Amino acid sequence: MSMGGISFGLYSPYFINSANPASYAAFDSLSFVFDAGLHSRQSNLITQSISQSANHTSLGNLQFGFPVTRWWKSSFGLLPYSMVGYKMLDSKVDENAGNTNFLYEGEGGINQFYIGNSVSLFKGFSVGFNLSYLFGTINRSGATEFPDSLLKINYKILKTAQVRDVYLNYGLFYHKQYKNGFHYNAGLAFSNNSDISVSESRLGYTYFVSSTNVDLPRDTVLNEPTVKGDFLLPASVGFGFSLGKNEKWLAGADIHFQQWEKYTWFGVSDSLKNSLRLSVGGSYNPSASTVSSYWQRVTYRGGFRYSQSYLGLRGQNINEFGISIGVGLPLPRTRSTINVAAEFGTRGTTTNNLIKENFVKFTLGLSIFERWFIIRKYD
Repeated sequence: MSMGGISFGLYSPYFINSANPASYAAFDSLSFVFDAGLHSRQSNLITQSISQSANHTSLGNLQFGFPVTRWWKSSFGLLPYSMVGYKMLDSKVDENAGNTNFLYEGEGGINQFYIGNSVSLFKGFSVGFNLSYLFGTINRSGATEFPDSLLKINYKILKTAQVRDVYLNYGLFYHKQYKNGFHYNAGLAFSNNSDISVSESRLGYTYFVSSTNVDLPRDTVLNEPTVKGDFLLPASVGFGFSLGKNEKWLAGADIHFQQWEKYTWFGVSDSLKNSLRLSVGGSYNPSASTVSSYWQRVTYRGGFRYSQSYLGLRGQNINEFGISIGVGLPLPRTRSTINVAAEFGTRGTTTNNLIKENFVKFTLGLSIFERWFIIRKYD
C-alpha cells in the first residue's frame, strides 16, 4: 500500500502477497507468516457548487502463510473484495412536472475468503492459484420524487442482492537471486471471465412524503422476493517486476488491466469501460542488521499510481491518481514489523457537474514472522 500498490512482482518470505498466488513460494520452509491490517479513508467530495466530507474505516486484510513441504507453500485469509457506499441526489426541471428529484443510495459490499497454494516447478519458477469464496450483501435503492406536482406520485425501488459463489485466479512467478545480493523478480497474475451467483429481492412502490420526510407507501408496484441470477466478473491480467539488493533496497512497477466492458448483471450489460492501472514504487532500508541502531533498521517506502477506472459519466472518464509513503517499523529481536502508510490522492472531476474526490487513505498493518518448524538439538 505504501509503494503505489505494486504487488504482482513482489517476492518476500516476510509478508503475504495474495495478489499473485505464485509468490507464496517465497515463504521460508521453517516459518509461519501472519498479516493483518486496517484501512481508514478521509475524503472531501466537491462539485462546482458544494462540498462534503466523508470517512470510512474497514478491515484491510487478515492472512496466514505457511509451508506444506519445501516445494509447496500455502496461504489463507479474509480480504474485502468490493465496497458500496453512496447517497446522492440529482435534480432537473421538467416542463410538465416541475422540479424532479432522483435519489440513489447504496451500502454493503463483497468479502473474499481464499485458500491459496504455490508450487515450485524448478529453481526460481513457481505457479499458484487462489480459490476464493465471495460472499456479501449489497443494498441499493432508487427513487423519483416530484416535490412541485400534485398530479404525479413518487416511486421507489429497493433491491437487496446476496452474493455467494467461488472464484479462481492464477499466478506465475520467476525469481532470480545472484551471489552478490542482487535479485530480480517477474510475476503474472490473471483470471478468466466468471459467472458469480446472485440472489436478489426487489420491491417497488409508490408513496407520498410526510411533513417529517418519512415515506408513506400507497401501492406496491413490484414484489419479487427471490430472483436468482448471476453477474459476470470480467477477466483480468496483471504483470509486475521488481529488482533489488538483499533487503537494502527494492524498486518495482505494475500494470493491471480488466475487461469491464464485458460486465453484465442478470444478463444486462452496463456502460462500463475497461480499466487500467499503472503503479511504481520502492523501498529502502539503511541497514537490516539487528546490531544497527533502531532507525537504521526501519524500512522507508514510497510510490505512486495512476488508474483509468471503469466509469465514464457525462462524457468524462473517472480517473484516479495517488502518491503514497510509509515505513516498516521492526519489532525487537524479530523479523516482524508494524507497517504504517498514507496515500494522498484525487479521483474524478467537477466537469459537467460531476463529483471530484480528494482523499487521504491511512493503513496500519502488522506482519508477524515466526520460525515454527525447528527441531531443537542440545549437546
